[in-house]
Amino acid sequence: MTDDRDTGYEVELGHPLAGASPDATLEDPEFELTFVGGIPVSGEPVPYFVARGRDREELDDFLDDHVNIECFEPVSDGPEGRLYRCEWATHEGDIISAIRECDGIVRRMVGTRYGWSLSVYFASNELTTRFHDACLSRDIDIDVRRVEPARLDERHPPDSDLSEKQLAALRLAFERGYFETPKETGLDDIASRLGITEQALSQRLRRALRHLVGSAIDDIDDIDRDSRSE
Repeated sequence: MTDDRDTGYEVELGHPLAGASPDATLEDPEFELTFVGGIPVSGEPVPYFVARGRDREELDDFLDDHVNIECFEPVSDGPEGRLYRCEWATHEGDIISAIRECDGIVRRMVGTRYGWSLSVYFASNELTTRFHDACLSRDIDIDVRRVEPARLDERHPPDSDLSEKQLAALRLAFERGYFETPKETGLDDIASRLGITEQALSQRLRRALRHLVGSAIDDIDDIDRDSRSE
């Protein structure tokens, strides 16, 4: 048997869609909010979410009222979904703080009107147990659905098919603070540094973000198909 120190554990659990005001009810059956992982270049990790659903105004109201979301802004909008950048606030005693304290890594996080579904990686059985005990002691409502040795995720990275120009534009825009709230730079500054027009930069960023959103959704669909086949 493989030592858990080498593989770690994957915990799949459910958690209520708590944090929103009672008025922020979600009636849209197609509502889905999916966490998109990324690599922080500086500072704290900033979560991005892909949203799908018919009622965008209802979704914006939900995000605006959620106690764990300091602020948010749509980054890209297309037929595959809407990409949001959110500043996340953790509170003592909530599930995110418990995951952090146990060095957990959120590998998958999907919200529907019925609640959150999370897949969290812990490096050892001890940390997995500590997380479970922390949730019990703090009355954090979780529904543990599966615990198993972690498997290597061999899916392709989401930016593997981006062109060099698209990747360079995204990296520079991110590093210069274009995706910050409020924006720390504009398209004119980034376009000047790249030696292209603002229109060309806007189109390049839109195509790159569209690809990232589509790639993230494809990977999520692959996970769902794998789960159903097991």
